[in-house]
This record gives sequence, C-alpha cells and structure tokens, in this order.
Amino acid sequence: MPSSTSADRTRTDALLIFPPQTEARFFPYLSLPYLTGHLRRRGRRVHQADLNIAVLHELLCRPALLDDAVRAQDTGDDSTAVSDWYRRAVAEVFAAHIGDLRAHVLRKEPAGDLGADRAVRLAGLALELLVRDTFLVRTWENLGRLDDAVRRVAARPPAASDVPVASLHRLVSGLLGRHRPRVVGLSVAFFSQLAPALLIAAWVRRLAPDTRICLGGQQVMLRHDSLARLPGVLESVDALCPTAGEEPLERWLDALDGTVPLTAVPGMTWLSRSGADSRTGPPVTLRFRDLGPPDFTGLPFRSYLNDALELAIVSCVGCYWGRCAFCSYGNRALPQGGYQQGTATQIADAVETVVRATGTRYVSVADENTNLRLILKAMRVARARGVRVRFGVRGRLEAILTDPEFCLDLAAAGCAMISVGYEGVSQRLLDRMDRGVRAADYQRILDNLDAAGITVRFSVMGQVLDETPDEFEASLRFLVDNERRIGIDALELMVAEPGSRLVGSPEEYGLDLDTTDRLAGNPELSYLAGRVGHPLSVRGGPTRTEALDRLVRIFHTVRPGRTHASTSSHPAPAGPHGPGAAALRPHTWVRVAPASADDHAADRVTLADLVRERFYALPRADVEQRPDGLLTARTERGSRLLARLADAGAGTADPERSASPAPSARSSS
Repeated sequence: MPSSTSADRTRTDALLIFPPQTEARFFPYLSLPYLTGHLRRRGRRVHQADLNIAVLHELLCRPALLDDAVRAQDTGDDSTAVSDWYRRAVAEVFAAHIGDLRAHVLRKEPAGDLGADRAVRLAGLALELLVRDTFLVRTWENLGRLDDAVRRVAARPPAASDVPVASLHRLVSGLLGRHRPRVVGLSVAFFSQLAPALLIAAWVRRLAPDTRICLGGQQVMLRHDSLARLPGVLESVDALCPTAGEEPLERWLDALDGTVPLTAVPGMTWLSRSGADSRTGPPVTLRFRDLGPPDFTGLPFRSYLNDALELAIVSCVGCYWGRCAFCSYGNRALPQGGYQQGTATQIADAVETVVRATGTRYVSVADENTNLRLILKAMRVARARGVRVRFGVRGRLEAILTDPEFCLDLAAAGCAMISVGYEGVSQRLLDRMDRGVRAADYQRILDNLDAAGITVRFSVMGQVLDETPDEFEASLRFLVDNERRIGIDALELMVAEPGSRLVGSPEEYGLDLDTTDRLAGNPELSYLAGRVGHPLSVRGGPTRTEALDRLVRIFHTVRPGRTHASTSSHPAPAGPHGPGAAALRPHTWVRVAPASADDHAADRVTLADLVRERFYALPRADVEQRPDGLLTARTERGSRLLARLADAGAGTADPERSASPAPSARSSS
C-alpha cells in the first residue's frame, strides 16, 4: 500500500494516456482500463485519458477548429478546385449537423435526419479532415526521422503548429494542470501513435519537469532496443516498459514513496539522459490470473465512434497457439510461461463487472486469438449469474468450428461475431506459416457459423510468401463464393514485424529482409500504414507491386455481405419499366458540385454524397436542377436515375411533383 507520509496526497499518482492517432475509436483500448483497475485496487489515485478519442470530442465541442484546418489546407490552385470545394463542403455539412453529431456521438441519443450510421461516418470524416496532412498523420521512413521531427515540433510554440497539434497541446496541458501527476504512462499500441506519444512526452517534460514519464505498450515491446537509442526518447522519457505494466507501475509508485528501492521495480528499463547504458529491473512475477477486471471509470465510454455502446475485455495474455510465422504478438508467447490464460470464473467476473458498471449490451473479447472453449464456459457462468450480453471474439478458422453443435452453443451463449485472419486456401502455404488450420475445413466452418447466425469478418493478407497465381485464384474464388456470408475488415500485405518468426528465420520462409533502419507497412490499404516492420521480398514469389495488385483485385471483385436476387427482400433498382421519380430533394449532406469544380458542368449535374463519399453524374439532357436545389426529371431516363438516387439514400423523392415527367419532356432513351 502507498505510504501515507512520503507521498503528496494532493497529486494524482498516475496519469495514463492513450495517444492519437489510430482508428481504435470504437471503444476504449484496454491497456488503460486494466492498468487503472489494478492500480486503483492497490489504493492508488489514477486518471486515465484517451486522447485519441479526445481529439474528436474537442472537435465536436469546438467545430470552428475544422474551418480553421480547412482554410489552412485550401490551395487556391485551379488544379485542386474539386478537392478544395469538397473539403469546404464537408466542413459546412459538419457544422450544419453539429447538434445531431453531439447528441449521438457524445450521448448516444438519436441523430435526427442523419441517423446513427451517417452520424458516426460524418464525425469520423470530419476528424480525418481535421488532421489531414498534419504531424499527427505523417508516416515515417525510419525511426531517426520520426525522432528528429518530434524534436522539431516540440521545440516550436504550440500555436505555431498545425490546428490539431495545438489542440492536442491544450488537452495535455489541461490534464497536467488538473491532476499534477507523479507518473505519466503512455500506452503506445500502434505504430501510428509513436510520434504523437513522443511529442506528448516532450511536452510533459517541459510543462511538469518533476513528473516521471514511462512508455509502454505493443510498440515498446516490439522496438524496445531501437527506442532506447533515440535522442528524443532519452531527453524526455525516464523508463520503457516492454512487458505488462501493472506490476511495474505499482512497484514504481512504491519506490517513489520510498517503501522499496528503485532496483526492486520489475519490468522497467531505466534510461539515462547522459547516454549511459540503460539498465533493466528484475522480471515481473504478477500473472494474468492475479488481475481483476478493467475499470472504465473516467473514460467517456459512452462517447466512442460507434452506433451503440460497446466495451471489451481480454481473456488471456499472448496466444495459446502462438506459432503463426508472421505474428509478432503470438510468437512472444512461445517460450515457457509466455502464454497466460484466465479462468472461466475470472473472465465471467470481468464480463459481469463491465456490464453492471456501464450497461453495455455488447462485449468484445479483444484477444489476438481467443480460446473458444474457455470463452464459451465463461459466458455460460456469466449467464448463470443473470448477465446476458452479446459478444464478439477473434480467432482462427480452427477445427472446433467444424462441429455445428459447438457453433450453435456459441450462439446460444451470446456470440454474435467472430473475426478471423484469411491467408488463402493453399494448404501448402498455411502449413509453411504454421497456421494450424485446414483449408478443407473452411467451407464447412462458414456454413456452420452462418447456420448459427454468427457473423464472420475476415482480415485478408496478401503477399503470402511465394503464393502462385493459381493459389491466389483459388483463394479469391473462395471469397467470391462466400461473399454473401462474410465481411472484410482489412486488406494488408504481410509485414515482417520485429520479434516475429519471419524476422528470426527469414531464410526458412524464402524471404530477403532489409534489416537496416528502413520501415515498411501498408500505406496504400491500411490506416497510417498499419503494421510496420522490415521491408521484404519473396524469393520466387510475387513482387510487392504484384501482391498489392492482387489485394486491389479482391477489393474490386468481392462484395462482402452482398444479398443475391434469390434471397433479397429489397426491390431491384428501377429498370427501364420500373417506377421512376419525377423529382428528388437531395439530403442536406448531398451537395451539387459547382461549375468551377467540375470541368463537365455544362453537360451534367454532379452530386456528391459527402457522408458516403460517392459522386453521381446526371446528364443535363435528362435531369434539371432548379434554383431551390430540387432535381427534376426531363426524360423517362432522368426519372429512373432520380429513383435510383432515392434508393441509394441520396435524397427524397418529392411528393409534390407528378409521378412522371410531362409528355413534352419525354424521350425514347
């Protein structure tokens, strides 16, 4: 327990921060709630702050920030007229609907005419427009350039920085002023958070020089040695935590109280600003089974970028399989004791605590790979206590799912979704990567999950070692054949992350790696490049360009969730003899592009659905735009086009108009 004499009881013991910039905005990332829960149960004063979602909340509270950012992005160049107009239009629509956006995103109230789905999309688009081309969303060639850029930005007055950087500085300085923390811990889960995290650390060092600063999370685990050599890290950070942070933070606070020596603090690498060698404390002894449930208190968990309230738990540390060659997270679980699994009762306790504390009706089990038998047992325990909640899991298409009764049992316990990785249907490649699954089982598994009513979402990997054209075609064919019953969350090329078996033995997998300081990710398809590792090439396999083309082909060919005509409950789009619409009133978020932004404005009316990010070109021979914005059909073809736009959600067929164009305006087209 903390000392009552040595600690300043007016200060927060630990301020835990999840930094921008990442797409993890659907529910709170779990590192902070688990750390917070553990430290609070030890009597510590902890505040947790998710600055990744706070940047969005700041924008919702101060929508003029978007106007400032858009003005800064406006080029005034005729060649970018469409882009400039589009950004201004998005900002205008955002401002026009700010009340509905605040109601839904911040309080989960109805979103007016926008609806929940559009409100979530528009808020996300506005955020991406705010941070566009700024420091927060830069990608990096190597860690040295990242570190140099952080130091330059940190040295500038915040007001001289980009709009979102200045906004982030206000958030950080406000937290430090309110909480006066003894320790600031930054959880860096994704590579895209690394530069903003180091910038926050530099600000904390300047604003609160007596505060201790620690970096932890997945990126510290992957890049511990490289980070410990960066000048900016040595200037701003006191310690790196390349392991689970509960025990290290707990014991560090004890050391600051004077109740234990600093040398007894486990799991920390202490950095020296003088450039002397870093030193590492003893290993941690706390196990996952010793931990309690996450604590979301203090986080705005009802205000994440989701249609409804959703929270998460974990059931383990590491991966019980752990052998997939490309998975740095799972591969760390291979040594004896690396994988730690909770008990069914412990997991049920976490589910019950979260549900009763927050009222959530959906819980994500956010493991890299969930032990499905364990989670089924845990959810049955929770249901026996009267806790009924739907849940989602992540895993592999493994043999247990070939049992239809097991899939039905999962669904009966509340399982609504399973997210899986898909590397194709070549058993040769699956075995080479040590995936531990049989491609021959995949169809049966999808059939079983579909029959049980469990949604399946794929993350599709490309550049799967030396995949042949025929192997790719077979893998693509499987996706097309099953497109109705799957979703696709991500498309990304294989990445050789530090700590993975790919990097440990590249020759075993036919890889040539560039192990200099160059970085490689997936900037074409993943948010801010996604996973980042060593550049690779595959001997005898597709080049990166060829592999990327294959993924793009999947994107254009596979239509996830497509409902075929034989099973559709929706009417088909208006055909040559189908019902038309004589007039259409575009929704407020659908704008007509001005002539200055459209080289073909004399021949067409161009509509932009700014929420769905779609353009529609309507021939002026068929459709007329009235001064009040109403679109009217001049021909039967125009009537059909307006009907299709109404079906696409771009506007409302105007009931004040007649059902068809005037005879004089009809055409035989």
